[in-house]
Amino acid sequence: MTDTITHPPQPGASAAHLIPNPRYQFAPAVRQQRKARIVLDGPPGSGTTYTSLALATAIGTRVAVVDTQRGKSGLYAQTFTFDACPPLTYFSPETLVTALAHCADQGYDTVVIATLSSFWSGPGGVLEQVALAAKRGPGGTKGGWDETRPRERRMLDALFGYPGHVIVTVRDKLDYVCEPDDTGRQARRIIGLGPIWRDGLEYEFDIVATMDHSHTLVVVKAPTPDLCGAVRPEPGALFAAEIKEWLDTGEPAPAADDLVTEARQPSLTFEELGDLMHRVRLRQAEGHPLLLPDGNGTTLGAYIMQRGNDLRGDR
Repeated sequence: MTDTITHPPQPGASAAHLIPNPRYQFAPAVRQQRKARIVLDGPPGSGTTYTSLALATAIGTRVAVVDTQRGKSGLYAQTFTFDACPPLTYFSPETLVTALAHCADQGYDTVVIATLSSFWSGPGGVLEQVALAAKRGPGGTKGGWDETRPRERRMLDALFGYPGHVIVTVRDKLDYVCEPDDTGRQARRIIGLGPIWRDGLEYEFDIVATMDHSHTLVVVKAPTPDLCGAVRPEPGALFAAEIKEWLDTGEPAPAADDLVTEARQPSLTFEELGDLMHRVRLRQAEGHPLLLPDGNGTTLGAYIMQRGNDLRGDR
């Protein structure tokens, strides 16, 4: 179940007899519609949770919130219409995968995660998992990362493979500065020094924006000149409409529902699973969150691989 040909040509075979790999058959690029992948960061009080809900309810129709802030999203239940799972208190990678699998299974077209930082530095988060693995094994911190990295990658696959819009908030590293206020007196102000999450994760999102205490949003990364660098005080439905226009440009992207249904068929052979995995990869659906019968979650790609490994072990 790999992307490359595993059977090299026989010695002396000419190039005309090489078997082309359909994975690398180039064709004219086609602009397809996209699902939102948005991240908002800012210091406390900047309005990232409120803004994430404002954007989510304007972009989508059924909104689910994965709350890691002791139910903070409920403060805005009279302003926005959304469903929220019970506030989470343990933030292992598998917790987020399972939450996303339940959201996908229940058909939510938009998910807000407030805040993603908890799955990095909170109780049970990636950093804690690395520390625990480092204590168990002989490899120290490196061994801890070696053990934890695949779990983190599966969590991110589920996040970016979600079959709907995803908007996340992240906390900022903080510092305090003193500066004169309107009266000339020195006043203390909190400033954000950067998001609390894995370095480089912003590359995975289409839109990255930061907010300040005036509730002003500044887009630091976006796919179009109209959005990149945009400054929007108290952004809401109008800003969401700008994003939605870009998301809806192009041909409809194929859904992965048929692949999920096929993957659940209990009678699939090893060869059929290999063919299914190939089609899943072509459609970039490996990260699609999948709910298991026991109520836990995984990704479509990991599920197919596990079934294939089980069948291989039975041979």
